[in-house]
Amino acid sequence: MTLSLVSGPAEEPLIVQDVATHLRFPLGTEDGLLDNWITAAREAFEHATGRQLLTATWECWRDEFPCGEALSLPKPPLQEVVSVQYVDTAGTLQTWAPSAYVVIAPQGPYARRGRLRPVYGAPWPQTRSEPGAVRIQFKAGYGDDPTAVPELAKTALYLFVAHFHRYRAPVQEVPTAELPLGLSSIVRRFLDRERGEPVHA
Repeated sequence: MTLSLVSGPAEEPLIVQDVATHLRFPLGTEDGLLDNWITAAREAFEHATGRQLLTATWECWRDEFPCGEALSLPKPPLQEVVSVQYVDTAGTLQTWAPSAYVVIAPQGPYARRGRLRPVYGAPWPQTRSEPGAVRIQFKAGYGDDPTAVPELAKTALYLFVAHFHRYRAPVQEVPTAELPLGLSSIVRRFLDRERGEPVHA
């Protein structure tokens, strides 16, 4: 499977004023740097967990549809499937009608991956078995607004930002650049278990 970002979130889960308060220094001193750290914190959290915090549109390409089982979509929680296209056996790109498939989109802070399957009793479309024969565009994330992001996830972002603030160089006078205590356990709570990857946070 190949996954690509179509459009990212319109804003970040944290605002500069709150981050400045967390770090205990006045606004206006490093606002641009704080913006960068907030984005980096979100990206680090999303990479470690496999999740999407605020609404973004993704597209995944697969070689073929699965055989008789539901197709899982990465970057939970799933909001909606925008389109499903596939290359048929004649080599023509087709769009699968939404009425022909069912979308299962679990919700909640630790929601599992969303799934896609044909309506009851119907088969998957016949495709050519080739790279990118199946192309699914979908939206994922807890919502459009930062208030939709779980507070525990935001706590992890604050810890990431504080870490970036404290350790600004690859080499420190005191070798204590490990991530904050408790961050790994928070990240594991949100881990997309279906990725089958360890968390290095």
